[in-house]
Amino acid sequence: MAFKRLRWHEEPRETVSDNTERSKAYRKLIYGILNDMNTNELKKFSEIIILANEVEGIFNTASALEGNIDYVIVHLYLKKDNLDKLEILDLEKLKDLFEKLLSTKETISKRLKQLLLDYQDDKNSIEKDTAKLKLHVNEIIKQIEEKQEEAEKLKSDILSIKNF
Repeated sequence: MAFKRLRWHEEPRETVSDNTERSKAYRKLIYGILNDMNTNELKKFSEIIILANEVEGIFNTASALEGNIDYVIVHLYLKKDNLDKLEILDLEKLKDLFEKLLSTKETISKRLKQLLLDYQDDKNSIEKDTAKLKLHVNEIIKQIEEKQEEAEKLKSDILSIKNF
């Protein structure tokens, strides 16, 4: 899998596939985004992003997005006893923001699965032409980055709800 291609920049410089706490936590974030893919699809997806030389680009942006979602979930769980203190309008706002946050994950998850399908269908010759594949993957990275920025704002909006 592509995790073997990534090393941590800080010491110890183990690979992301190693059995360390930070590597397991990182993989959990990635699998959270790629949960729509079965094992065979994950292997093929891994081959595609290795071929495009964008393992780090895809995984780091996807993990940042999933990290924001996880952070909000933990925050909401820790504040669950405060929910009954919120005004109805704040509860509705929280629900709306949280649904939008989850939709960012769903959008990116579907987009990454679509990359797999595009490759299998050789859309725009991306299977035969590595340069075209790289361009295609870079467009997806830009989309993930946009969704990551959106998720960052939604996270901030959720955390700023008064009395919560």
